[in-house]
Amino acid sequence: MAFIIASPSSGSGKTLLSLMLTSWAQSKNITIQPFKIGPDYLDSQLLTTTSNRPCRNLDLILSGKDWVQKSFLGYGSQSELTIVEGVMGLFDGIGPRTKGSTADIAKELKLPIVLVVDARGQAASLAALVKGFRDEDPQLHIAGVVLNKVNSKRHKVLLEEVLDSIGIEMMGSLPLDPLLNLPSKNLGLVPSHEITDIKNRINSWARFAELNLNMNAFKNLSKS
Repeated sequence: MAFIIASPSSGSGKTLLSLMLTSWAQSKNITIQPFKIGPDYLDSQLLTTTSNRPCRNLDLILSGKDWVQKSFLGYGSQSELTIVEGVMGLFDGIGPRTKGSTADIAKELKLPIVLVVDARGQAASLAALVKGFRDEDPQLHIAGVVLNKVNSKRHKVLLEEVLDSIGIEMMGSLPLDPLLNLPSKNLGLVPSHEITDIKNRINSWARFAELNLNMNAFKNLSKS
């Protein structure tokens, strides 16, 4: 089974987690197929570089359900692992609706979701946020949460206790570290060919994944 990486909003860490997982797989010589929801091409370029496989876009609005199904099943079945990076916030679609959103793709492909949450300045409030996303649509399954920009070990312990209290698994916590800042410009991420130290970054992302994520859980969840 594959899974979708989603978040409450843009800038929470979806792309960072996707890059870490694909870099880790590359470091272990494990084939991994990345997908990106929506027409975005900058994230896709980076995921192509870190996975050594062309990242495929999934877009219900531009391509329709049949094409999305065929693309996902066709390309996803050719690798050992498969991940899908969402777009914007989990429920954000066209205008005020969820049409074309990450949630729509999750339901169409029947995939579980890993929610990436920017944890800065939060403790008990994390429960309300995660419960809201978990309970908003009963057709969706939140398999776990990754906490991004965790300030300290004590902060991590507090947040894990909060998630335990609502029955949600913490699948990893990423520290507030400048090495995890992604280079960006006015349109979003810098294209991969403009990142001069891309090989060093891939090695760094793989190491951070090994140290900060439950890789056994991710490996099992992302099996194609």
